[in-house]
Amino acid sequence: METEEPRARTDALAFLKRNRTGILATVAKEWTPIASAVHYTADDNFNIYFLTLMSSRKYAALSAHPEVAFTVMREDVPQTLQIEGTAMDISLSAEASAKKDELFEILNKNLFFYPPISKLDPAESAIIWLKPNWIRWADYAFAKPGSDQAFKKIVIQTN
Repeated sequence: METEEPRARTDALAFLKRNRTGILATVAKEWTPIASAVHYTADDNFNIYFLTLMSSRKYAALSAHPEVAFTVMREDVPQTLQIEGTAMDISLSAEASAKKDELFEILNKNLFFYPPISKLDPAESAIIWLKPNWIRWADYAFAKPGSDQAFKKIVIQTN
């Protein structure tokens, strides 16, 4: 039988991988807040990967202040995943091409619309890696009464 912490980690990771859009919160060079929706992919260690234009406010903010917050939520099932971490441009890394292909594969499954990233100029886009340093899973749907039951801190595994 699973203990509660491994179960929370399993549920949080499944939630992260089931969903493909999150809200990225950044801080501009001038210390003004910026929040934007991004389509993402994630790995088993809660690392987030997404594309953005190098000319975007988001990219400028990430370059000025790489510490970010990221939230994924569902309205129909009251669950949220909150991640804080450091974002970095990995466009020139060996991993970038595979992550870009993964993003396009996942997001091209929409039968009616092309994903927004497909409209970005590949020469002007960057692959961003969000490396988490804090994660909190909130499951309001299945938690026992009391906020201490809804929130679970997910321990970040290093390897």
